[in-house]
Parts: sequence; structure tokens; C-alpha cells
Amino acid sequence: MTSPDTPALPAEGVRIAFVGKGGSGKSTVIGHLLAHWNEDGVPAAALDADEPGDEENGSLIEWADLAPLGGQVYPAPTSSGIRERAKQVTPAGGILAVDTGAWVRKAGGMHFAVLSAVDLAVLTMAPTRMELDRAGSILAALDHLQSVGAHCPELRILLTMTNPSAAAADEQETALVDAGYQVLRTRVPRSDARDGYGQAFGRPPRLVPDSSMDLLAAELVDVAAGVVR
Repeated sequence: MTSPDTPALPAEGVRIAFVGKGGSGKSTVIGHLLAHWNEDGVPAAALDADEPGDEENGSLIEWADLAPLGGQVYPAPTSSGIRERAKQVTPAGGILAVDTGAWVRKAGGMHFAVLSAVDLAVLTMAPTRMELDRAGSILAALDHLQSVGAHCPELRILLTMTNPSAAAADEQETALVDAGYQVLRTRVPRSDARDGYGQAFGRPPRLVPDSSMDLLAAELVDVAAGVVR
């Protein structure tokens, strides 16, 4: 049952794209969010628009084939069909999370097609200067869409693979906020433990109350409700 504190989402649902460099945790985050949203009574599904290389595996849709994630995961069509497909599979009154591969700034490519199909973009980023520099092309692409009057989703930045005892994440957040970007309160910590987030592939996500993923799921519902209001 949906918690009485959970804000209502519009009947047509909300679409959220997760973008960023390869290895920044997009698929891991989505897998856990689907499970927590399901637990919280928020209808949720995902569209896997990742395009892995021939030697890569571990996609979100492969994870869903191995273990229940709490929501249906659909394969994405070609870039030209993303917008319509996203509308079709967005749960009524819920959230569709769109997974993407490593960012490639390419006109007519999958990433721009995804951005045109969603209400909110979440940029996943590790708290290092290199990652901040490499995210520049993503931020510039969103700024360009806005400047030319094209559809541009709202942006939130999610800091992933953080070390709670280090100052790097605080410094990165300050730099981003000073530059005018909105950073999510919740951070996803780095964990190399056997039951850590990075080791969850192939297993049902662990539902830990008040964990980072639990808090992130609730925060994104709040953001999504505000974005489409």
C-alpha cells in the first residue's frame, strides 16, 4: 500500500532518465529503486536503453531476467521509437526509469532521444574532479536543448560511489550548487562488501529501511511530483 506521506504522481506517470559515464552506477541504482518503489506502493517500470558492447554484460534487463526487481523492465526500441515506447510503458500514476549507456554526445543518437522522452534527468556522478570535468558535455547538452527551445527535462545530480568519511563529495556538491545545478540530498555510498550495492547484480535488491536507496527512492518521488506539477 502506498504510504499516506507519498506524494501523488500524475495519472500519466513520470519518466526519469539516468545518464552519466559508464560505471557510475546507473543500472545498480535503477534496480534498487524499482524494488523500493514497489515496496512503497509506487507503480514503477524501467526501459533499458543501454547499448553495451559485444563483450559486455550485466545490463538492467539481464538483471531482471535473473531476479525480481519489483517492476517490469522493457527493452528499448531504436532511438526513433523511444519517445512513443516510453509513453506506452510508463505505469499509470507511477514512474518509468530509463537506463542509458555511457554518455555519447551524438546528434540523432540514443541519449538525445531519451532526453526528449523524459520529464527528469538524473546525472549519476562520482565525486572526483575528473568526473566533474567529464560530465561537462552532458551539462552542456542539456543547456543547449534549453537554449534552442527544444524539450529539455529538469536535471538533478546524484553523487554515487561516495565515501562518507571523505570531504570530496561535499566539495563536489558545493561546486555544482555554486554553478547553479541542483544536487539530490541522498548520496549512494561506495561499498565493496559482499552485500554492498555494487555486488547486487543477479540477486533481488535488499530492502533496508532508511538506507541510501530507500531514502533516494522517496526523494525522487518528491522531485518527480514537483517536476510535473
